Amino acid sequence: MTSRQLSPAAIIAVAGGFVIALSGCAGSVGQMRLPTKLATTPVAAISAPAMTPRQQVLAAVAGYTTALSQAESSRNAGVAGELLRPYLAAARIGGLVQAMSAIWARGETFNGHDVRHVLSVAVLGGHALVHDCDNTSGMALVDIASGQIVPGSTGTTRANFVTHLDCVSGHWLVQFQVLEDMPCVP
Repeated sequence: MTSRQLSPAAIIAVAGGFVIALSGCAGSVGQMRLPTKLATTPVAAISAPAMTPRQQVLAAVAGYTTALSQAESSRNAGVAGELLRPYLAAARIGGLVQAMSAIWARGETFNGHDVRHVLSVAVLGGHALVHDCDNTSGMALVDIASGQIVPGSTGTTRANFVTHLDCVSGHWLVQFQVLEDMPCVP
């Protein structure tokens, strides 16, 4: 900006100063007439286009992944269960929270994030399968006291996951995930 150019904020400040100065020159305080109120017309709400079943399933898996990370970070069984409830089948929450609690009780915590690579999505009525080849090498269990990675807990560059979901009362819920014991290519 050159010395002759003013920023928008400076222009507003200068204009505001002129308005105040001019109003002070008006002499005695007089009655000011307000403009008549214009009739307002309601504006139609713009809704986002409906998501396809595939998009809904992918959003549910992404929500589950985020909730799982937050649940693990909470280190609290009650909080973990509540975070998972919107994304995981009710019958599965207790077992997952119990597994997390056992890890926390050993003085360990989860660290890192995965990089998801969705290979396919199959939606068959109220059931869906999502096949991922994820890079989980940036994830591990960490000993809370020492901050060291727990040996053997680091993920891999090609974790072959299949996530099973069911549509329950209009919402896709993760039923379970299976880690396939065969290589995958993202």
